[in-house]
Amino acid sequence: MQDVATSAVSCPYCSESATVSLPGSGTDVKVRRSIAAFGEHTTVTCSEGHTYWVYFC
Repeated sequence: MQDVATSAVSCPYCSESATVSLPGSGTDVKVRRSIAAFGEHTTVTCSEGHTYWVYFC
């Protein structure tokens, strides 16, 4: 069985917590309110309806 690396992030609008899957262990994340032109990322929408982007570094 393969373990999936995850990270806890907070919504930049309301601070609600979410968990995102990481592409690999040891990956840092950056939470942004807007999408960038490039970079590996995932989109998160919290229960309050806020959409934000989590970038993998």
